[in-house]
Amino acid sequence: MSLLPPEKIKEMAAEIAKGNTCYIHRFTTKVTTIDNTTDDAKLIAKQEKQIEEIERKMKDHVKVVSLTKNDEMTVMREFLDEISDRSVHKQLSHALNRKNPYRNFTTAVESDMELFQHWRNFKALGYERWVSNILIDAYNY
Repeated sequence: MSLLPPEKIKEMAAEIAKGNTCYIHRFTTKVTTIDNTTDDAKLIAKQEKQIEEIERKMKDHVKVVSLTKNDEMTVMREFLDEISDRSVHKQLSHALNRKNPYRNFTTAVESDMELFQHWRNFKALGYERWVSNILIDAYNY
């Protein structure tokens, strides 16, 4: 079980899903989010200073980054187990086994609003598990 409240884990999961990086202080549990998508020069400069400060004391922090493409594919494959409709299951499975699986899967899921919402909820939980597992591993080192 993580030492953080579920709301903070959800917040961090949402940030890494956007492609951002989070650092959590091991003792204060303060979360610092680095926006990796910004083009604002002032914000980039401010964030670089934050990163330098954090990296000087990295042993006091845990770095949480986004899932790798392989981990995202694992979440997509796990989502198949959630699907009871055989034709949808087959369609998504086929999408994952073709060239450009990520794009194919996303296109197939987005074609059905109910399925898309189910996928978004499942994916959010997958990111929350990812964050929780990183924190558990970090605190049990």
